[in-house]
Formats: sequence, C-alpha cells, structure tokens
Amino acid sequence: MNITSKQIAELCGVTRGTVDRALNNRPGINPETRVKILRVAEELGYRPHFLAQSLVKGHTKTLGIVLFDIHNQIFSQLFHAFEAEARKRGYIVYLVLSNRDKDLELEYINNLLDRRVDGIALLPTNFNKKFETLLTRSRTPIVTFGNRLSGPFPYVWIDDKQAIRDSVAFLSSQGYRHLIYLSPPLMRKGKENIYVPEQRYLGFIEACDEISDMRHNVIAQKNYLAELEQLIEKTNSKSAILCSSDVYALEVLKWLKSRKIRVPEQIGLMGFDNIHVLKYINPSLTTVDYNVNEIGTKLADILINQINNDEVPSETLIAHHVLQGESVTLDRDL
Repeated sequence: MNITSKQIAELCGVTRGTVDRALNNRPGINPETRVKILRVAEELGYRPHFLAQSLVKGHTKTLGIVLFDIHNQIFSQLFHAFEAEARKRGYIVYLVLSNRDKDLELEYINNLLDRRVDGIALLPTNFNKKFETLLTRSRTPIVTFGNRLSGPFPYVWIDDKQAIRDSVAFLSSQGYRHLIYLSPPLMRKGKENIYVPEQRYLGFIEACDEISDMRHNVIAQKNYLAELEQLIEKTNSKSAILCSSDVYALEVLKWLKSRKIRVPEQIGLMGFDNIHVLKYINPSLTTVDYNVNEIGTKLADILINQINNDEVPSETLIAHHVLQGESVTLDRDL
C-alpha cells in the first residue's frame, strides 16, 4: 500500500502542511522536524503521488510524440534526440506509432490528451479541417514536423522543395540531361497527408522546367522497378535516377547490380536523407544530408517553450546540403 503524507504527519505528530514543507524543501519548518520527517519518509518508502501533484500544478511534465514508425532510421534518430532534450528539461516522453493509419493516429492523440500530456510533437497523417479543429480545441501545445497542417501549429523540418531543387541543379552541373524521379509515396496523394513527398515532387518539376534541355520522368507507384526498367530500356542518353529517399535508392542500386548496370558508368543514382547505413554502400551514394538530431532537439525545445507560454517561431527550417558520393559521375562531358 502506498504511504501518504497524511500517514507521515500522524506518525511524526505534525500537520500535513509541515510534511509538505519538509518533503518539498520549503521554508517555515524547524530543522530537526525536517530531518525527522525525511527520515520517516525514507524508512517507509514514501513516493509522492505524481498525478495528484500534476493536477494541482497544472503540468504533468510529460510530452507525447507521434511518429509513423521507427523502422525508418530518420524517425528513430529524431526520437532519440527529442527524448534526450525533453529529459534534460525534466520531461518524460510517450512515444506512439500511427503506422500512417488515420484512425489509429486519432485514437493515439486522444489517448495522449486523456493522459494530460503538456504538449505533443506530431508527424501528421490526417489533414482535414475536422482533425485540425480537434487539435485546436484541445488547447494543448502542438508542434508539427515533416508533414504540415494548415492550422496555427509551429513547424520544424527542412525545406524539402529547395533540397530537391538543389539536387536537380547538382545533377545538371554534372552534365545529366535526363532525370528519372522516383517517389512511390506520391501514390498516396488524396488518401493521407503527404506534404513532404509533394514538396519534393514540386521542387523536382520546377527545377527541371527551368533547365531548357532537361528531360524528365516521374515514377510514383509501388512496383517502381518494373517502370524503371522500361524507362531505362527506352533511353539512349546517359540518365540519372533521383530518389525521394535513400531507402528507395538502395533498392534501386541493388536492382541495377542484379541487371549488371554499372553505377555511375552507365547510370547515375542519387538519394535523400543520408541514413547511417550509407557508409557501408559501394559505390558511395550521393544524397541530401541534414542534421536529424538538430530537428529532434529543436522540436522538443520549441514544444517546451510553447508550453511555458514563450513566443516560438511559426516555422523552423534546418539546413541541408548535397553530399557528393561516387554514384554520380563527375565527368561533365556525358
């Protein structure tokens, strides 16, 4: 049975207010009485009722974070940075995984709200007005990352559109004039929130359109390797494949090797995210790099500042850059 402050007060022959002052190191108590109360509390294994204290103080010192999954290395790395910063600031973190299921995401958010978390970091799958109204009416600080919402929720991520524009510019600078953009998540358009894939796609189209002699194709389907094979067979010029994530680029690299298609001698290949496993890949993959740890840390920092009613920026974009590897030829005379 849990020992209460009332029981300690009875055993020590003092009031509950005196016990409270001793346990919380407040003034207005005789030093000997404080020592006696602390000794009795320790001997009985007293632990404060955290939930009761939280209700009185108005804060639970807990945060929620909603991710798609932790199979994606970016998400697991981001969570570790988020949790570390939250812990440093005195918060415990609840992690829930939506698996891109809109109903499950809604259920988890309601569960977090029921547990009175002080704030939520959200990678949203939902994107309708009803969903955003629920978040607003909760009166709980919410910071989004990755996918955006249209409501007044602070946002932390990178500039995806500009990152892909920079990728196209880099490939163009290496002499490529035919690009194949591979982004299977685009097939979920209209079914869920795909703000990140859409921004990367828009960046690709805009960048290609600005280069007069640049030809391009877009692959946006689950069975992307079959379509990729057809496109490669039809092209007579040397091409580069730009993937919306390193995961797809690694699958493509494996497939190209199985077809005896040499990278970069016969075709260039570029990814996005610079996941840790790339250090084991040959040839080394050209990709877009950004500081995932900084995103996680900023996410926790901004959310906690918002909880404390501090002014926070509506948008925080982390720097990115093209990381040159061996999968793109450096020969400009293609």
